[in-house]
Amino acid sequence: MGDHSILKPSSFILPVIALAIAGAWLGTQFRAVSSLEQASDLLEKAIASRASDSIENFQSIKSLSITQVTKDKGSLNGKKIAAKFAEIYGSRVNGHTLEMTKLMEHFLAMSNEEIIAVLDEIAVLDLTNESRTNLEDWLIVILSSKAPEIVMTKLSGRIRDGDQSSGWGFLSAMYKWTHNDPTAASRWFDQQIGAGTFDSKSLDGKNATRLEFEGILMTLLLPTDPDAAARRLAALPEDQRSEALSQSSYKPHGEHQAAYVQIIRDQLPEKEQGKALAGLIPSMVKNNGNYTEVAEFLNLIQATPAERTVCVEQAAVCGLQTISPERKVTREDLDVMREWVTTQAPDSTGTVTGRVLANASRNGGNIEFSEAAELALEYHTAAGNDEVLASFLNSQSALQNKEQARVLTENISDPTRRSEILIKLK
Repeated sequence: MGDHSILKPSSFILPVIALAIAGAWLGTQFRAVSSLEQASDLLEKAIASRASDSIENFQSIKSLSITQVTKDKGSLNGKKIAAKFAEIYGSRVNGHTLEMTKLMEHFLAMSNEEIIAVLDEIAVLDLTNESRTNLEDWLIVILSSKAPEIVMTKLSGRIRDGDQSSGWGFLSAMYKWTHNDPTAASRWFDQQIGAGTFDSKSLDGKNATRLEFEGILMTLLLPTDPDAAARRLAALPEDQRSEALSQSSYKPHGEHQAAYVQIIRDQLPEKEQGKALAGLIPSMVKNNGNYTEVAEFLNLIQATPAERTVCVEQAAVCGLQTISPERKVTREDLDVMREWVTTQAPDSTGTVTGRVLANASRNGGNIEFSEAAELALEYHTAAGNDEVLASFLNSQSALQNKEQARVLTENISDPTRRSEILIKLK
């Protein structure tokens, strides 16, 4: 990734506005670190593509009415800002996109001190939690685009407790500060941990924001200093390490894979290691069910039978998902997948087949449930055991099609297994 510190505040935030309106405003927030990384990559591309456009041209859409409604005798008015934001944000219709953009550009013109003053003012206003949180996130992400260190050092008292994330504004600030000045960001983070800022008040002992921030640091450290990444994981309670690691978007390739896998095996509880390894698989699966890279990876890490099984299952599901947006999954596609699974984890072929068929037919997916059920029954008959059908019927897709699924259970030979499935399908 490029050096994000070279981005000028104004050129950084303008593409943010477009991305955030298209995403966060319509319901998709920058929740995961991967989303933040993708956003930053898109920002750099957007900035490069509009190199011939001046910021002044964009600013020409600024609405005087926005300025008038959010200022009172020349001073910013937090109450009016909150009301205008709620009016536009609450509409959630395409016709208001430009108006939201104008409001964001107005926020951009505010100084750092003005943003902090408005944040202080809206903190004591009589607003719903949703309205306050949404407006705070917007203001914080704009401030973080210009001065992420100010967000983290001056506004850390706003970080929420327990299992509630502190919002995409703080995630944006931590992400940008970590990439601008990783030493300062990690030092501040460790100081705050020591001071109890990220102590949990929830019963499970987890602090969602700390785990998200750990994930941001993991993304930076894993490819550059895996030993430091391992030490950070080791400092967390064992039952939180997997979640912290999952917050990272880092997906190792080539020579980095062995070191990453070793961290998983050393730091994560055994029961969670397979899931963590399976999280690496989607990026390895190529179009049309090409599983070559997955097979090479499993051989490289000398995968245990349990690790191999969970990774092969993940690869099979992902392989057919790469096909489904383009065309309908065919019997030939399934046979290719089954043949590969049999070479890698032969005991899992039936289970994987049922799971893949269920996934393809879920929520009106690539194939109809009736078609998937017919194929599942065919594979069930050929296999001479219950694995395909049991896996297919123990799925969300079956729950969405209970009547058809209950008929299919008649083909389960094991009465105990058949009874268990029928109970779920009531």
